[in-house]
Amino acid sequence: MRDVSFVPLGEGRELVISSDNAAFIGEKEADEVKAPYEVVAEALFRVAYMENRAVGADPVSVILYDFSGGEGWRRISGAIEELGKKTGYHLPVTGSTESNFPLPQSAFAIAILGQVNSESKKVRKTPKTAKFAVIGEPLVGEEVRTKRESIAPLHLFDQLLQLDGVYEVLPVGSKGIAGETRGLLEDNNLLSDVSFHCDLDIEKSGGPATCFVVTYKEKEEARIRACCKGLFHPLYVY
Repeated sequence: MRDVSFVPLGEGRELVISSDNAAFIGEKEADEVKAPYEVVAEALFRVAYMENRAVGADPVSVILYDFSGGEGWRRISGAIEELGKKTGYHLPVTGSTESNFPLPQSAFAIAILGQVNSESKKVRKTPKTAKFAVIGEPLVGEEVRTKRESIAPLHLFDQLLQLDGVYEVLPVGSKGIAGETRGLLEDNNLLSDVSFHCDLDIEKSGGPATCFVVTYKEKEEARIRACCKGLFHPLYVY
């Protein structure tokens, strides 16, 4: 379900595992997209964090896999720890660095471990009467650097996740808005012969989850719009 794994822990608790990876993006000469490692860390963290939180989990730990050498590890792990603090979670970072065989390109992977009460999982909560919207815009590659004002911030993601009247939130990844929404509909046994309309490109990859889908009660739309301001894009499902 979703892009996470659930592992029963007993006593009504479950381990939630989410992950992401990045390659050819960084500071090495052969990287296709040049970006500071701190920016790469932000992209990795937001994807795995949003997927973990979207199902109602509280993140507890981060595992980092570094194929770019010791300097990459130091900076990426440090940035991830700072990002965790900004979300209000203390997330210790562990993992491994490939230092024996250096790669000409940068490559990293991340996994976030979280915990959730089985009865509190924020999945399969969307009814037929729900309204849909996209918060932020799908951005890829250089766009992530040049259109930062169009990226949905993590604090807004967490705010909507806890807002009364919001059923589910779903980060948009490489499947695009349409693909992710179809998956959400299928999870809720609502998938039929549906069509979508939005002022955004619904087939475009969302890159490092620069936007997310939200399902909500119609009477809460004004409040959600006020929270999101210009980042709110109605998504019509029919």
